[in-house]
Amino acid sequence: MKSLKKLLKDLKKTYSWKFFIQYFFYPFYDFFWQFFINFKAKILYILWSTKKRDFVNLTKKNAVAITDNETFKDLSKKILNEANLLIENGKKKILSAEYKKKLSDEIDPYGSDAEIPYRASLYDDLSDNLKSEIVKFASSEMMISTAAKHMGIFPILTRVQVTLNIPRQNANRRGAMYWHRDTFGFKNLEFFMAVTDIDDENGPFYCLEKKINVNTFLTFQNLVSTTKKGERGKVSLEEFSKHFKDNETLKLSGKSGSAIFVDSFSTYHRGGFCKSKDRVMFRLCYQSHDALYETQLSDLNTYKYDQNLKKNEINDIFKKYLFFKKKSKFMKIMSGKIVNFYRKIDFIV
Repeated sequence: MKSLKKLLKDLKKTYSWKFFIQYFFYPFYDFFWQFFINFKAKILYILWSTKKRDFVNLTKKNAVAITDNETFKDLSKKILNEANLLIENGKKKILSAEYKKKLSDEIDPYGSDAEIPYRASLYDDLSDNLKSEIVKFASSEMMISTAAKHMGIFPILTRVQVTLNIPRQNANRRGAMYWHRDTFGFKNLEFFMAVTDIDDENGPFYCLEKKINVNTFLTFQNLVSTTKKGERGKVSLEEFSKHFKDNETLKLSGKSGSAIFVDSFSTYHRGGFCKSKDRVMFRLCYQSHDALYETQLSDLNTYKYDQNLKKNEINDIFKKYLFFKKKSKFMKIMSGKIVNFYRKIDFIV
């Protein structure tokens, strides 16, 4: 007699399970997620939406690429000017034994990032003026409205990154270079922007463009690994191509300032495999308080990514939530349980 675990796994491979998740569970849970789990964020979203605001529409696609926006180009140029002064030291850091040990201690000696380190953050070394300009851009009406419209709630700006990726000799594709979802929540919106020009030699970002709402619960039977940190749940390029065609994916490459909006929780994506050239990428992440993320606060009164922003100096209710929404003790406990629940009900292709 089959075990209950095996029966459930077999059920999750069936079309009936996918149909149930897509047409019954997902609409119900989406309503519950917006109006109950994120009740305050929903109220703020309704208030925010009383005024007409510009936004990028993701209704019909999983992701939208933008290649000719002057605001994006201007900001990427400013980031690149400072990043160029940091790249050589960034490379030395990535190649150092100390950095490898640090990653090994923090992650796992055999994790994909620690085995052969290939990326490091440049953000902390940017000037305070540029950090403030970056955060001002991230909190602009268009950026907030795009995230809010997609998520159906008012977002929290949980992550601001400028990351250097470099090629490593004799290194193969690994970790985030495989197809994957960021399985840390139900909905989010990420913004990736090329700081350096990007081509096939320095790691274009790829994502599934085809719209599938229930991708949050989509997984694959054949995975790269189910145990190795950094590669758990990842899907090889060969396996992914059995289910999705190249014309169903979107590629971010091109000149500095080219960008893409994507929900990384529900959209399979990959990138970062530098073959012969370095890459610098700018990234913003808008999330909800039930997602798994490191705090965006340096302390209760200071925003991590712009130390000039103080909670007690901000009166705007929207900006206060965007920057300073703190996860409650209850939600700290529940976030992990909620994400584990998503993984238990996923359907397998």
